[in-house]
Amino acid sequence: MTVRGDLPPQTTTFIGRRAVLAETEALLRRSRLVTLVGTGGAGKTRVAVEAGRALARAGAFQHGVWRVRLADLRDPAALSRTVAAELRIVDNSPEPGLKRLVESLHDKHLLLVLDGCEHLLEAVRHLTHHLLHDCEGLTILATSREALGVYGEHLLRIPPLGVDDAVELFLDRAEVPPDSADVATLCQAVEGLPLAIELLAALPAGVVLSEVPQRPASLEQVLEWAAQQCTDEERRLWAQLSVFPADFDLAAAEAVADAGVLKPLSALVLRAIVATAKSPVTGETRYRLLGAVSQFGARLLADADEPLHRHAVHYSVFVDEAAGSWFSPGEALWTGRLWEEWPNVRAAVGHALRTPGLAEAGAVVAMNVQRARFTSFAGMLGEAWDMLVAAREVITEAPLRTSLLAHSAYMAQVRGDSAVAFPLMSEARALPRLPITDVHLVLAEATHLFFVESSPDCVPLYAHVVELCRQYASPGDTYVTELMHAMASCFLLDAEAADKATTALARQAESNGVNWSHAWGLWHRGLYELLHGDPAQVHPLVIEALRIQLTLGDTWGAPFSLWLLACTCAELGAFDRAARLLGALRSLERISRISFAGMSPFHRLLDRADRTVRRSLGDDYQVISTLGADLRPEQAMVFALEPVPDSERRPAKPLLPGGLTRQEFTIAGLVADGFTSKQIGTRLFISPRTADRHVVNIRVKLGLPSRVALAAWHRSVTGER
Repeated sequence: MTVRGDLPPQTTTFIGRRAVLAETEALLRRSRLVTLVGTGGAGKTRVAVEAGRALARAGAFQHGVWRVRLADLRDPAALSRTVAAELRIVDNSPEPGLKRLVESLHDKHLLLVLDGCEHLLEAVRHLTHHLLHDCEGLTILATSREALGVYGEHLLRIPPLGVDDAVELFLDRAEVPPDSADVATLCQAVEGLPLAIELLAALPAGVVLSEVPQRPASLEQVLEWAAQQCTDEERRLWAQLSVFPADFDLAAAEAVADAGVLKPLSALVLRAIVATAKSPVTGETRYRLLGAVSQFGARLLADADEPLHRHAVHYSVFVDEAAGSWFSPGEALWTGRLWEEWPNVRAAVGHALRTPGLAEAGAVVAMNVQRARFTSFAGMLGEAWDMLVAAREVITEAPLRTSLLAHSAYMAQVRGDSAVAFPLMSEARALPRLPITDVHLVLAEATHLFFVESSPDCVPLYAHVVELCRQYASPGDTYVTELMHAMASCFLLDAEAADKATTALARQAESNGVNWSHAWGLWHRGLYELLHGDPAQVHPLVIEALRIQLTLGDTWGAPFSLWLLACTCAELGAFDRAARLLGALRSLERISRISFAGMSPFHRLLDRADRTVRRSLGDDYQVISTLGADLRPEQAMVFALEPVPDSERRPAKPLLPGGLTRQEFTIAGLVADGFTSKQIGTRLFISPRTADRHVVNIRVKLGLPSRVALAAWHRSVTGER
């Protein structure tokens, strides 16, 4: 965590509550759990945010102040994942729970603001109990209409505003403020409740003074008075907007409403019923109903089915567009938009999967969020997996179930989890399929051959999937498959085929303007140089790839770059650096839930690097690799980006005879020793057919007619008899 927190910017003046604010800050300096309690509209959130902002400015918490808005969350089971996402903690685990949160926060000194807990009390109790027990540097500030009931909790009730502060708030918010004496009477009538005062301040002064009685009035009554001042069109829109669990843009409002929204929406903003903020991603206005206002609007809604249906359809279309359009120069914009809309997307998928007639659309969205690369970029594959699990429970008929199973299998495969992937793929094989379904299943089949069996047969299968993608899928899907094709070619084919595949991928990446693909193009050229060319050329390629990945916030690609750097440093003889990188990689594997041990080609190379470094460092290996393992992810990346000093490199090896690569020269030596293609394959962990193809390519390169001639050539250049 490199930033200081994520508190929202101030858009209005903070008035009054100085004593409460001071008491909150004081409590948080000496207590680990403080809950601000009060009725809806009492200002709990504003006090919590202001207290957090003051403590952040004072540097009271080394790792900052982070706010999680729980009003956006409807599913208690998703609480841990939601908190992890808001704190930008990578949570790719398929198992839901607190483990990933605790692992990341156990050594952090930060303030976590859980805002709006009343509808998730049991889940929040469980979360806070375990976090406070296992994370000694963590302090939690909660807001709720009632106490959490956790041991050690300090309650602070948010009182109403005093008369002077209430009058100041009204005058600050009112367009045309009436006489101060009348305002004081008005504020006393609503018992100093901040939200009620802001709603009344937005009404015409004459209406306020003539219609509000000179007696205590509840927030419910104030909302009713506000609703009475709205037109039928405005009230209907207020009710329809209550289906949004979070903030939304104009296009979403238009999709959910059954009529034009611009005029009534503007009126609701003027009446303080709808709050606005500027999107840091698009620069456009986003809208939001506060909790109590949204709940009142929901009661105005005679039938929620239709607006909820429109909400689900709108975000289904949005995610489909993201999946089809992210592979473009606008990739960062799409990632930002998906971050903004994630609470709405999550709610839309949940509603769709629970609703007959929408379940298939919900299942497609569950697949599309990963096709848009958002959840892998953001380290939210755990949430994506939860969606797929929920979809598989609902969708029982092919061909959509075939796609769901195959897509899920592929997600497990790229994590290196073949134990999860195989039964999913086996079930998918037995189901009917369509051409688009075939894309998912053949991709999973090819990846099984690649990662589990290390079979070169995966290469033509990937080429087949590329052709299917060009017909039935998006450019992004196509490129991902081309990426896998090039990777498999590098690991499993000869130098010529690997050079051809990786060069084509890199050229495409340079021309399409997509930074993500440019990073992978560089990475693949680095892999080619390590396996078939000059390892000294790898480092600058992978460093540039890693820089791009970190700039994009790509939490998935970075471990692959760290893997390649670790293997390269081992090959270059920079053993101290390699040991540190190997230690850092093991920690990053655990965090990202990527298992290179579950991807056979990656594991072989990593194991070779590890054995080389262990032999070279001896007893120092454990100490140095532990230093790498102890680095935080951001520290590991800073270390990885450092250049390799010349003092840490081995002298460059002379070119091998005949211009052969190291692997080719090794194979020629095995032929000279009388090894058959089958024996060569066993020795080098490749198939006999691949070994035979290597032998043929070596003979062609050297212009030799037979294996006997190749054996004689090798003996002559090595001086052996």
